[in-house]
Amino acid sequence: MMIMRSNKFRIVIVVADGLGDRAVPELNGKTPLEVASKDNIDWLTSRGVTGLWDPIAPGVRPGSDTAHLALFGIDPTENYPGRGPFEAIGAGAELEPGDVALRGNFATVDKEFRVIDRRAGRYLPENKDLVKYLNENVGEIDGIKVRFYAATEHRVAVVLKGRDLSPRISDTDPHVTGVKVLYSKPLDNSYEARKTAEVINKLTKIVHDLLKEHELNKKRVERGLPPANIILLRGAGQMVKYPTFKERKFVIIDKALAISATAMIKGVCKLLGMEVVTPNGATGGVDTDVMAKAKTLIEYYNKDYDFIYMHVKGTDAASHDGRTDLKIRLIERIDLAMRYILDHIGLDNTVVIFTGDHTTPITVRDHTGDPVPVTIYAPNILPDDVKIFSERSARKGGLGRIRREDLFNTLLDLANRREKFGA
Repeated sequence: MMIMRSNKFRIVIVVADGLGDRAVPELNGKTPLEVASKDNIDWLTSRGVTGLWDPIAPGVRPGSDTAHLALFGIDPTENYPGRGPFEAIGAGAELEPGDVALRGNFATVDKEFRVIDRRAGRYLPENKDLVKYLNENVGEIDGIKVRFYAATEHRVAVVLKGRDLSPRISDTDPHVTGVKVLYSKPLDNSYEARKTAEVINKLTKIVHDLLKEHELNKKRVERGLPPANIILLRGAGQMVKYPTFKERKFVIIDKALAISATAMIKGVCKLLGMEVVTPNGATGGVDTDVMAKAKTLIEYYNKDYDFIYMHVKGTDAASHDGRTDLKIRLIERIDLAMRYILDHIGLDNTVVIFTGDHTTPITVRDHTGDPVPVTIYAPNILPDDVKIFSERSARKGGLGRIRREDLFNTLLDLANRREKFGA
C-alpha cells in the first residue's frame, strides 16, 4: 500500500501563449521578454528555479493543442485526434462518436477564390452573427448535418454529423495568402474519406455564396475592412477520450479550473476534466482583460481549487501579426496581473509556474521548435541563480531542459500530488 504525503500544495499555472521568441532586429537583438518591464515575473524567478521546456521535442514545432496536452501530462505523440475536436468542444459543441470536427477561419478571398486575408482582419465582431446566419441557411449536405460554432476573433468550428465520415481529409486552408483555396482531398482510399472530402468542398462553395452578399460584409467593405466571405478549414478530427485528472494513476488532483477565452484551449481543458470559465472582458486577443482573469483566478483559489490554470492568448496573436509593440505591452500587463495573483495566494502552500505553451517569434510569425522559458516557484524550493526571466537567462537555470510531460510531473512532485512509482 502506498503512503501519501499529507502536505499537498496547490498549483497555479499562468501561460502566455506563444511567449517564447528569437532575437528581434528592431530591439537590437533582444526579445520582447528581455525588453518588457516585468518586475513581478522577475521577482518570482529570483525565488524559484528556471529552465527551458520542449512541449514535444527539440526542433519540433508544436501546435497550441499538442503543447497543452503535454503541459497537462498527456503524451501528445499518442492518440492525437487533430485540433478540430478541441476547437469545437471549446466553442460549445457536444461531439458524439463518429462526428468529424474541423477548425476554421473566417477569411477573405477574391472572385477567383484567391486568399487575400486568412483571418478577415482577425478582429471580427460579426463572428456570432455570421455563424447564426450560416446555421440558419446550411442544414445538410448529402445527408450530412453541418453545424457552425463561433470561437474567438475570426475563428470558427465546424462539425459534421452523419454516417460514413472520416477525418482523413486534407485542409482547404492553404496557410498562406496569394494562392487559391485548396480542394479537400481524401488522405486514404476509403469511401468515408472520399465522401467527407466531397462534403467539405461543397460546403466551402455554399458558405462563400452565402457570405459574399451578406449585409454585414457589405458594411465591412464600406468601412474599409476585409469581408469575411469564406471559411478556411483545417485540422479535421474525430472525438477521442483522454483520462481526466481524477482518472489518472499517480495524479492527486480533485478540483481543477481553467480560465481562458480561447475555444481550442477550453476544449482541451474540458476533455481533461477541468471546469472552464471565461471572465467578462476576456477576448482571446490582445485586447483581453488580463486583470479580470487574475481576479477570477483568486476568486476560485479562495474556493479551495487545488489546480488553477490561467491562459492568455494575446501574446501569440501579437507574434503572428508581427507586432513587437503589442507583445511587449501585453507581457507588461500580464506582469501586473501576476503581482495581483502573488499578493493574494499563499506562497507557503502553492506551487506557481509561469511559462508559454510554445515559441512564436515575431520575425517568423508562426510557431517554431525553439524551447520555451519556464520558471517555477514552490515552498522550500532550492532557487537557482537566475534573477531575470527570459529565453536567454533560462538557459542557465537549474531546471535544465526538459520535455513533454516532464514539466507536469515536476509540478506534481513539488506539490506533493503524485504517488510514488514503485515500492
